[in-house]
Amino acid sequence: MDSIQPQEFLLLIPEIFLATAGMLLLLTGALKTATSYRLCSTVSLAALVGTVVLLVTVQGVPDAPRVILSGMFIVDGYSFFWKLLLLMAATLTVVLSDRFLSDGGYRPAEFYSLILLATTGMLFMASGYSLLSIWISLELMALSSYILAGFFKHERKSNEAALKYFVLGALSSGILVYGISLLYGATGTVQLDLLATAIPGAMASEAGYRLVSVGWLLVAIGLFFKVAAVPFHVWTPDVYEGAPTPVTVFLATASKVASFAILVRIFYQGLPYLQPDWQWVTAGVAAITMIWGNLAALTQSNVKRMLAYSSIAHSGYVLIGVLAATEDGLWAVLFYLFAYTFITIGIFGTVILLERKEYAGETYSDYAGLAQRSPFLAAMMLVFMLALTGLPPTGGFFGKIYLFAAAVESGWLWVAVVGVVTSAISLFYYIGIVVQMYFKDSEEGTPSALHAPGLVSAIAVCAVITGLLGIFPGPLVEFAKRSLVGLL
Repeated sequence: MDSIQPQEFLLLIPEIFLATAGMLLLLTGALKTATSYRLCSTVSLAALVGTVVLLVTVQGVPDAPRVILSGMFIVDGYSFFWKLLLLMAATLTVVLSDRFLSDGGYRPAEFYSLILLATTGMLFMASGYSLLSIWISLELMALSSYILAGFFKHERKSNEAALKYFVLGALSSGILVYGISLLYGATGTVQLDLLATAIPGAMASEAGYRLVSVGWLLVAIGLFFKVAAVPFHVWTPDVYEGAPTPVTVFLATASKVASFAILVRIFYQGLPYLQPDWQWVTAGVAAITMIWGNLAALTQSNVKRMLAYSSIAHSGYVLIGVLAATEDGLWAVLFYLFAYTFITIGIFGTVILLERKEYAGETYSDYAGLAQRSPFLAAMMLVFMLALTGLPPTGGFFGKIYLFAAAVESGWLWVAVVGVVTSAISLFYYIGIVVQMYFKDSEEGTPSALHAPGLVSAIAVCAVITGLLGIFPGPLVEFAKRSLVGLL
């Protein structure tokens, strides 16, 4: 093992800076009983923007991957792509959270500090190059997320969401670390590149074959839980419904993105020898996830639960790109998750604008007559519904086209067919909201929530990006392809 060079820590300045900001906010909340919502929000936004600046300045898109800290982390274009997306998602989450905190009277310092600390864990996950460092980073994200899910401490649904998330999350983390221990026992390493070269030799013996076979399968189960793939999805609907809506946004976007980032890196750089095995497992999980997620969403009357099952289905679509095991499949994954992040943030931003008492704005009837009450919100919601369905001209359309094309080209035609059919099914529950907005009447007046300029601006930005990706997908495709240099 190479010795650690002190200058290598300089490459992690963005993560160190964000973690420091999060801990300072947490300390401020512990020392002061009352802090300004605006001040905490401004500090959080400044910390996230500062982290982006440091990320671009210090790391950027390197010409060649650089492994640092004795193989614990790697700095490459792949990690840069995910970090940039994660920071954008966290920034928009902070913007969406301002009204929720001020109206509900919750302590802002603790909330924003947890957002920053969870994001720090995600950034470390994106650069993780050792199963151990990946697991520790994942736990930093997860522990912060458990608390955020229960931030409505006086609401039973929020408490229930936090408890379910904690218990099932702890179980999945235990499964993941047990799988890591078995792989370490068989190969003597947890560094991904060394693991990849050691697995063939370890599987030459009967004992090593058993350890590796069970170990990688347990690791895969732990990762499938984190991305909410069926049958490891059971926590998602209750957590999405019970958690504060800004937290739901964070879990549905940033947490999912970070989890897919490590899933791809582990499969491609740590387990390439086992590719035929994990391809078939991933194909089965992807098909079941798309089918169950869409069929379950059809039966929902609560919008947040519908979006939760929709999120599960979209995890299945992303897995199509993963199992393709080609460069086209991987950059399609990057493109799709980029588009999905802004689409989802825009949808939940609209839900927050319609909320009146913490959990309002969640039923289909809450959207009745929205086109008359607020044409802007109805138009934004229509764009996002079209994008999630995969209809042009939106980023969701090209995202699905790229994923399905990669699957067909790599020989997984039947999985692509399942994706196309289930995408058609999704139109029925997405169109339900459109029907309510444009063809149903409501006795309510114009929502006063439009007086929240930050929230409205965030929704508009998400809609613009969604539309631009459907008209000019080329720049993002090129960025995604460049980010994959050194990964395959």
